[in-house]
Amino acid sequence: MVRRKQMAEASAEAVPVPPLQQPSKIPNALRFPILVLMSMALSSALYAGASNFGTGDLATVMRRRDQWWEITGLLAWKAVELGIGWWGEYDGWDIACLTLLSHMPYLYLLTTFYAVRPTTMWLGICIDVLSTYLPFTLLRDSSPVHKSEVSKDQVANRSILNDLQIQFYTSFLAAAVYGLVVFASFRGWLPEYLIVHFEGLRDLSGAHEAALPFLTLGFTLSGYAAQSFLFVPALGAKPDVHDMHMAEFDPETATLSETVWYNIWGYSKRSRTLIKRTATLAFASAMQTGLRTYITVNGVEFAGAAGWAAMWASAALLVGGVFWWVGNVEGVSN
Repeated sequence: MVRRKQMAEASAEAVPVPPLQQPSKIPNALRFPILVLMSMALSSALYAGASNFGTGDLATVMRRRDQWWEITGLLAWKAVELGIGWWGEYDGWDIACLTLLSHMPYLYLLTTFYAVRPTTMWLGICIDVLSTYLPFTLLRDSSPVHKSEVSKDQVANRSILNDLQIQFYTSFLAAAVYGLVVFASFRGWLPEYLIVHFEGLRDLSGAHEAALPFLTLGFTLSGYAAQSFLFVPALGAKPDVHDMHMAEFDPETATLSETVWYNIWGYSKRSRTLIKRTATLAFASAMQTGLRTYITVNGVEFAGAAGWAAMWASAALLVGGVFWWVGNVEGVSN
């Protein structure tokens, strides 16, 4: 899938990558609180404005949130979600892709099984993405891996990352994985599970009539987001000090603790980046989908929300595993 001639051009030299630049002069201690306030304010304003443009069908499936823990839980998770991106050193594009992938399953549920219009789903996704992308973009510069003009001294495998054909193949592969997981669930355990744990379902034809090619096509945007969030940063990661220490590891002279640590976390920077981002995506998908489904959708049991969330977390883990396999070929620099 990845052309080996291009892979052989990649350099494996350990060149430290400079941290993300901070274009603003706002004190560091105030950046994250400002980020949270900006994101929540923008989200509230956009949803309030969108209510005048045909999102009323959401009200027919929403439960009333009159318990303090429900509102507090959603706000706390929003802050945690932003914190994951901020302290994970994500840029605006990273957090936009993570938001799309973790917020999409909830809205997909409403569109597929609760007769919420697709335009409402896409409007909600756009609002969620913009309310995280814009504050991050204002407070943090783009990562070098997302700048096509950055040289290979800062980003590994630059020629591979810039190849449009490879971008298409890896995006399609991720979309196919998402489509396959959803298709297998629709054909297996999910319909009966939904009937048992979701009251008020309006239509199950979306599960019974689903076809893998159309599901894959429908997840094209998710595939591109997964490719951008997982594959690109991992393949573009340059070797760091950790890689040099691991290269010097000698099993004959190493202590027990060093041996254990090497076996647990002795991976290359590329693999470590992919593992951490895959775990982040799976965690964010599970938490966002489970919390929002259970707290906001009328008639959903906790077990139902957990099962629906687990399906998407599993898909994220599988996509990460497939990308590890794709990137772990001869000629790609570690």
